[in-house]
Amino acid sequence: MADIKGERLYVRLGPSQVRKRLRGVGYGVRRVESAGTGRALIIHTATGGHLEELRALFRDVLEQDADRS
Repeated sequence: MADIKGERLYVRLGPSQVRKRLRGVGYGVRRVESAGTGRALIIHTATGGHLEELRALFRDVLEQDADRS
């Protein structure tokens, strides 16, 4: 399977909880994957205002070191 293009955002929630928060909004989210127990990886293409809104949606559970690869 090919790597999905986009930026990566790690949050301290399970993938199902992330999908529930994202229901009804788009913000350029391509995929939500598990990144371990209680963690999820959001692959997105959001820029500008949509990126700010996406980060605001997960502000309480956003991991600080978002520069992981």
